Amino acid sequence: MGQYDYSYSIPDDFERRVRQILRQLFRNSGLAEAFESCTYEYEDLGNAYYAGIRGDNWNMKALDFTIEGPEGCIEIIEKHIDDLKYAISIGLNSKVSGFQVRKIIPLTVDGADELPLTNEVRLKTDIKTARSVLTDLVSIGERLCLNSTYSYERPEDSMNDFLRDVLSLMGYTEVKDQARHGLSSKGENAGEVDILVSKSGKEVALIEGLKLNSVHSSYIDSHIDKAICNYNALGTATFIVAYVSVSDFEGFWDRYMAHLRGYDFGLEVKKTLSVEADPNAATRIASAILSRDGYDFPVYFLAYKLGK
Repeated sequence: MGQYDYSYSIPDDFERRVRQILRQLFRNSGLAEAFESCTYEYEDLGNAYYAGIRGDNWNMKALDFTIEGPEGCIEIIEKHIDDLKYAISIGLNSKVSGFQVRKIIPLTVDGADELPLTNEVRLKTDIKTARSVLTDLVSIGERLCLNSTYSYERPEDSMNDFLRDVLSLMGYTEVKDQARHGLSSKGENAGEVDILVSKSGKEVALIEGLKLNSVHSSYIDSHIDKAICNYNALGTATFIVAYVSVSDFEGFWDRYMAHLRGYDFGLEVKKTLSVEADPNAATRIASAILSRDGYDFPVYFLAYKLGK
């Protein structure tokens, strides 16, 4: 076999080589899991030089890879496309096969989100959906904080109803059987969550509201237990929303975070509580990732400062 004689065939161990490179070099990006959750095909473009690939590639051929999969996987691939191209290049073993990668084309497949994903990729997809809900809750909170009729004197249910009504206008659907979504605080009977909503036919958020004018530890703990421990058997993204009336909102938030950092969720904490950027002067956000029986799900804590 001469210097420029190639097999022009994909190596038998191509996929194994690609997966090994992705796991060894890019193990923290979720790229290996995303690649494994997708399908691919390739097009032989002929002579690599004439296909636009420069370098020492005499007699080599160029390949374009099309990779199809769920939206969450494709987003990861798009973010790390150069890393994937490198791994595929190693997998092709160009000196033997004579193939070089010209381009990778990632495509989202309609309905692919119904396919089973790895847990890591599934979590990334769930977090993306939860972040969309979070953005909507911040917008709703702005309206609530600007509406003088929603003062601290209003009942907690009234403010929960405001959230529910605006979420409905945004295209969310209330889950009507929420009254039997878990156990009571005593673990005896099925209970009722404040707001449980779905979008596009999928349950996307469990929302629990509470009124606070200080850091009432036992009251806060009872609402967290209710939403996360008792009523969330499926590991749905959870939002604990505090309607707050205090003169020193920043001081309240610091004390609230100190309490939450010391709280025992009764579940494995995969990502500790982290304070996020303030979206406005009247809203604060923190987030964590918990795990129920190995199923990871995000939890968000929001605080709205109500008017006097």
